[in-house]
Amino acid sequence: MTGLDHKLANLGVREKFAPTKERMGRMLTAIKARGNIGGCVIISTCNRTELYASVVGDVKYEPTLTLCEALGRDFREHMLYFTERAGEQVIEHLCRVASGLDSQIVGDDQIVTQVREAVEFSREHNCMDCYLETVFATAVKAAKSIKTNVILKTLGSGSVPEKVIEKLAAIYPPAGRNAVVIGNGQMGRYVGELLIREGANVTVTLREYKKGVIQVPEGAATIKYGERYKAVEGADIVVSATTSPHFTLHHGDMQGLARLPEIIMDLAVPRDVEPSIGGIPGVTLLSIDEISEDSRVLPPESIAKIDEIIWENVEKYNRWLLFKINTAPVAVGGIL
Repeated sequence: MTGLDHKLANLGVREKFAPTKERMGRMLTAIKARGNIGGCVIISTCNRTELYASVVGDVKYEPTLTLCEALGRDFREHMLYFTERAGEQVIEHLCRVASGLDSQIVGDDQIVTQVREAVEFSREHNCMDCYLETVFATAVKAAKSIKTNVILKTLGSGSVPEKVIEKLAAIYPPAGRNAVVIGNGQMGRYVGELLIREGANVTVTLREYKKGVIQVPEGAATIKYGERYKAVEGADIVVSATTSPHFTLHHGDMQGLARLPEIIMDLAVPRDVEPSIGGIPGVTLLSIDEISEDSRVLPPESIAKIDEIIWENVEKYNRWLLFKINTAPVAVGGIL
């Protein structure tokens, strides 16, 4: 595997490696079509982009180069931001990722769902094999155990939406304020629910072409995405949380408004809000990195327990792998 995350790559670098769903599907299919690749998975969140690959045979494989080429990025310019792992290191790392231990918000509640979604997305594109299925199932199982037996008991719950509310409570309490949430995905809905719980008047944008059942936080007003600036003009707080590859708020359009919000919080990677908006007088713009600054620290005894859980699961995978190898068909005359 290879990956870059918030520890080595700032937001400006990470957003270069944040593919849309459509592009990610094409990337998976193209990577899988290369020789000696049994399967592949891409995890892309606000904290990280990672490529996991199952390599067939004893061949040299360069996952960072593969990922850079798939995204049209210069390998030599960006290689210092990546960390490559193989063998047991992959499973150990994935257990930590799925548990939220490597997230900006330690113990992030949402990451295990994002890992599961990455697996399902890979399945939909016929890019999973039994090795990756087992690696990811092992990591998710470890994450559940770590969350239940260590993190919840030590730190309690924690997520980006909860951090948004915590940040607002400290600098601009949302009670009685008008708030606009741009984006009605999982992140946007949760932020909307928490803002309503805090006493804010919430309006959520809806895409005109959205299909299927549309879920809106109870108590929230709605407005079409194309009319979002009308709502923004009357807002005190704006939170943008979409997967759009384009800005949801542009500097020129914001300057044309009669009234501007005091706080804008951008939860997206790549960014939703044009960064220069933060330079408009009277507007405070916070990025995902500024919002997610975290002081949650696990005590040494919790870290020891987590390491124990991870290695128990790594050993389970190793036993499965040994059994898989020992029971594989034997090649006779070049034919299996």
